Amino acid sequence: LDDLALEATPGAGGMVLLPYLSGERTPNRPNASGALAGITGDVTRASMARAAYEGVVCGLLDGLDALHAATGAGNGHDGRTFLVGGGARSPAYRRIVADLSGRPITVAADDEHVALGACVQAVAVLHECAPMDVTDAWKLGEGTVVEPDPRVDRVGLRARYGRLRDGTS
Repeated sequence: LDDLALEATPGAGGMVLLPYLSGERTPNRPNASGALAGITGDVTRASMARAAYEGVVCGLLDGLDALHAATGAGNGHDGRTFLVGGGARSPAYRRIVADLSGRPITVAADDEHVALGACVQAVAVLHECAPMDVTDAWKLGEGTVVEPDPRVDRVGLRARYGRLRDGTS
């Protein structure tokens, strides 16, 4: 699936997948269902795979946007974004997250990211310091960096996704 998604051009030939297969949390639509728009007779397996990845990544970025809006985080963001979990093992997912976020994505070399993240947060609270101070002291954050492709129209792709998202309930 990774190979197919990377074979297709960004934008999946105009297809947009809204992956709300079991409702959605951001936006809060617990009864929402998925949708596929823009499918034409010349659809390919590669463009369908690309649309699936792009839809999932757009949903992830909707959550990140909501977090930034609610907390003010991201203002003055230093450009470092870490990708962890199962998706981080996927070359297509890494590429598409970098391209659609417009940020360099660091795929951390460490394991047990959820546990490490909880520990970093706990230490930062206990010692009243910034989480980045803890990660720097512990030498976390090493890994492979995926730079965004500046030729990808991330604003246009996210806008198409947003129109489909906002047109559903």
